[in-house]
Amino acid sequence: MKTKTQLALRNNRVAIFEQKVWELLSVKQTLFNTCVKEHKGYAYLLRTWIQEMYYNGNTPAEVAAIIKKSNLRIDAIKVGEPLYMAG
Repeated sequence: MKTKTQLALRNNRVAIFEQKVWELLSVKQTLFNTCVKEHKGYAYLLRTWIQEMYYNGNTPAEVAAIIKKSNLRIDAIKVGEPLYMAG
């Protein structure tokens, strides 16, 4: 059974990983947090996917590259709008 300290440490590592991904994408972490909180949708799914990528052993650079190649309109986050797919 995991202790509270172990769980907190694991959650902190995931948060640091996510923060590095957003730095590589030139998006402030606080803007993404707001997008997840206010709009949910694709932003919430993206957060979950980033966490899965961390657990699968991917690097922040790999994750950022995949996001850049996707149809997700990351620029929407920068202006406070919901994350959406172009297409």
